[in-house]
Amino acid sequence: MGLTLLGRIAGDGHAQAVQLLTEYDPQPPYDAGSPDKAPAHLGAHLRTRGHVILT
Repeated sequence: MGLTLLGRIAGDGHAQAVQLLTEYDPQPPYDAGSPDKAPAHLGAHLRTRGHVILT
């Protein structure tokens, strides 16, 4: 979202330069961004901790 906003403000070329300089590759190294995708044991472990809420 940040790159999209930057593109609208400063132009696509500038946003592309920032993406290249930061080496941002939008494919995450892990696919555990939601409780549905994360390994079951990880979700269970986090649910046992009182300060983390997963639905």
